[in-house]
Amino acid sequence: MKSNNIISFRLPIIVCLLTCGLLYCFSYLIERSFEKFSIQQNVTELNSVITSIERELCYYSPDDNRDEFLQNLLLILTGHHRLFVYIIDDAGKIVYRTRGPNLAIALKSAVFEKIIADHTTAISDMNNSSYRIAASKLIIDEDKQYITIVAVGRDLQLEFISRLRHGLGILIAIACILALVGSLITIYFTQKPINRLIKKIERINLKSINYRISTSSVPIKYVSLVKAFNNMLNRMEDVFHRQRNFTADIAHEMRTPITNLTTQTQIVLNNARSTYEYREILYSNLEEYERMSQMISDMLFLAQADNRQLVPNLIDIDLHKMILMMCEYFEPLTDEKNITFSIEGNCSHIQGDKMMLGRAISNILSNAIRYTPENEKIIIALSQITDKRVKIIISNPGNKIDSKDLPHLFDRFYRVDESRHREGNKNSSGAGIGLAIVKSIIETHKGSIYVESDDQSTRFVINLPTIN
Repeated sequence: MKSNNIISFRLPIIVCLLTCGLLYCFSYLIERSFEKFSIQQNVTELNSVITSIERELCYYSPDDNRDEFLQNLLLILTGHHRLFVYIIDDAGKIVYRTRGPNLAIALKSAVFEKIIADHTTAISDMNNSSYRIAASKLIIDEDKQYITIVAVGRDLQLEFISRLRHGLGILIAIACILALVGSLITIYFTQKPINRLIKKIERINLKSINYRISTSSVPIKYVSLVKAFNNMLNRMEDVFHRQRNFTADIAHEMRTPITNLTTQTQIVLNNARSTYEYREILYSNLEEYERMSQMISDMLFLAQADNRQLVPNLIDIDLHKMILMMCEYFEPLTDEKNITFSIEGNCSHIQGDKMMLGRAISNILSNAIRYTPENEKIIIALSQITDKRVKIIISNPGNKIDSKDLPHLFDRFYRVDESRHREGNKNSSGAGIGLAIVKSIIETHKGSIYVESDDQSTRFVINLPTIN
């Protein structure tokens, strides 16, 4: 929860910083745009005034027509705020000068000649004020020269830019605070249902694994998440249930041979026995040991399958020939019940592990013999589904398997008879993991297997690829 709070606080900080950065860039662009506009406005104004003054100097000589010149000059300067003019002739005589800064100082500036030559402007600070200055040199009839200096005050523009910068700074600060508060509030209300969901999830343990979160108690945008979580709980509950049953079943399966061995050993120790009796007891114990060893081997095989450690040794297999050999192998068992095999159809050769597939089909045939009534027939049908897949159907007559049991037939230690005892059930033998091994082998070969059952027969349907 602590890390969750850190993330919740980190996000508003990021939003705040992004907002601050964007607004700062925006304010910088505004300030630069206004400053550029102000410069352009000043330059345009200065050039316009200098051009007008030069035109008047050409029309009216300040020496001969001074009154007309001054009158026209006043008309030119009318409407210009904080504009200052300084005109001198080639003799250094002041032709005209407005009240204000002493623009004669500009004559001594190092950039004055550059301003005239390049027709540019320059910044000059005089009397604690800032001015933008432009200048020109006018030669009339090659014997008369006038220098015109025009300056416009920048104090109001600089003050406006300073206030604009200050205002934008305050605006950025307010916007960042609002973004931070808004983000915190939004995250709080957004995370509130998640926090409630987390509290519900934290209460789930092994004792309450069957608990499911109601989708009606969460916002609609989290319904998919809750459904996915509930589905995960369903899978986990199924795994825990199977693990619990597996533990109980393996304990039961191990208890029976161990109990038999313990009982027989106690009986032997109570009284002296003949060599023959000892031999018989040892043979009996050996059967129990072999049974336990087989069960342990089967469990190791399934563990390897679960961990995907089974690596089939792929060779070319003729399924028809292999199944025919298996049927001959089971003839002693089928003869006891007068059961016959019927192999129908054919299919192409496949690539697979002959020992694994033989073990899988052998387990199914063994079950079929066990549950087929006397004087009946087991049918094995081979068919070619496509060029790359074949189908094997092993069908045996017998009692119908309940539909609720069909999905669990391949579970470990699952038996249709719920008592799960071999005693009193002549058809129930083995540890109950044979079909689980069959499914593991078929899936290792990238195939599939399922069971169908009705009143006429039970059918194991296997689909296998021809090439792995």
